[in-house]
Amino acid sequence: MTTVVGLSARYANFLVHPLLHGPGVCQVCRGPAKAGYPTCWPCSEAGRILGTGVADAVAPVSLALKGEQYANELWRYKNAVGPQQQYFRMGLAAVLWRFVAMHEECIATHCAVPGFDTVTTVPSTSGRPDHPLRTLVADMVGVTRDRYRELLTPTPAAAALGRVASSARYTSSAIWGENILLIDDTWTTGSHAQSASAALKAAGAGSVAVVVLGRHLNSDYGDTAIHVQQARLRRFSWEACPLRPWNHC
Repeated sequence: MTTVVGLSARYANFLVHPLLHGPGVCQVCRGPAKAGYPTCWPCSEAGRILGTGVADAVAPVSLALKGEQYANELWRYKNAVGPQQQYFRMGLAAVLWRFVAMHEECIATHCAVPGFDTVTTVPSTSGRPDHPLRTLVADMVGVTRDRYRELLTPTPAAAALGRVASSARYTSSAIWGENILLIDDTWTTGSHAQSASAALKAAGAGSVAVVVLGRHLNSDYGDTAIHVQQARLRRFSWEACPLRPWNHC
């Protein structure tokens, strides 16, 4: 019988832990930050534009490096067809299931809340009618499907906003103080996830934490290669806390 552990096991061969925040590492998204700055420029801009609307925690499962296996699978689960599509969706669903099952409690503790009442996803703004991320979270992942609610809707202006964080990107159904676990597949600038967080908080959410399957980085850009080399020094472990420098038992 296929299990979550069995389906996710192969990913340990190529997942890469994001660096813990510190000098040169953004304290929000864990991408590269210029020396002397606590955040990268996109995260700084999101904070400036959205204020307290930004997420209370961002927990990437892994770096998703351009041209490498994990980034490739995050593209293929949306764009492959037939048996390949199911193969990649099953694999990524197992990755998300295993990660959330092991680390949700720590993420909640980081946000100073007892847990997350509701789980939702960042919707597509490209016109995709049924985003496969929703299928993963609402139907396939056992630790999220019973709490899933489709809360967010892109506004007519969403597609034109590009990669700028904006409170005008999404609207949300009313929320009555619930704490929300917001799932996204890929974080490049974070503008979509942070805009979604702002919409959820404007609709009445308590705390919002983002779990993202892949923090996309291009090693050919600027000093990113050095950042990635440092991240590769730590062997991937499912037990490693995404927010603190220790393992979960």
